[in-house]
Amino acid sequence: MVRRGWLQAATYFAGFVLLTGALAAGALLDVDVAVRDWVDAHRPHPLWLLAKGLYFLGSANLLAPILLAAAAPLALRDRTPRPVLLVLVTAAASYAVVVPLKVLTDRSAPHAPWPGAVDLFAHDAGWSYPSGHVVNTLIWYPVLVVLVERWLRRPLSGRVRRALLVPPVVIVFVAVTYLGYHWITDCVAGVLLGLALRQALLEVRIDAADRGRPADTRAR
Repeated sequence: MVRRGWLQAATYFAGFVLLTGALAAGALLDVDVAVRDWVDAHRPHPLWLLAKGLYFLGSANLLAPILLAAAAPLALRDRTPRPVLLVLVTAAASYAVVVPLKVLTDRSAPHAPWPGAVDLFAHDAGWSYPSGHVVNTLIWYPVLVVLVERWLRRPLSGRVRRALLVPPVVIVFVAVTYLGYHWITDCVAGVLLGLALRQALLEVRIDAADRGRPADTRAR
């Protein structure tokens, strides 16, 4: 029987595929252009600086080294490679999924210097779809939660977990759209793909943990 988590991952990915098909057919492109034009007209320098700083909350080049540096001593303390493997598997999954989709969809950024930048499957130089920064907020911050809980040797409260997991997604979604780095549907696609990838990574971790337990423990 298929585990419920895998069905959730498949549902999120199906949403990503449907959105991609709609955009390829020309739907929602006017929304993308309208949002880009609005933020271009409402971007004073102080807000630009703020958004630019918040943008880095979704940078894998920043998050991965920090989490790896936190995972390494934890692995030594607990005498298990699993914290380090968690970071490495998340990084590998991100690059293996997100980068090929960016290459395949060929969508340019909102301020690309050629006509039709909003279209999918249009420009070989386009790497805008989906937003990798938004995907990163959905797959890297759960890793942060796991590492913090292992350091503390206790689970975090639901309120603290939500504070670590939800705001980064909202902040980076708004920041990359406001800066004009991504079309807004790039970010929606990033949410759907990120949720699918996060759920899949969670299921892989559950499966790996189950394989390490006695059969009678798994049955309880």
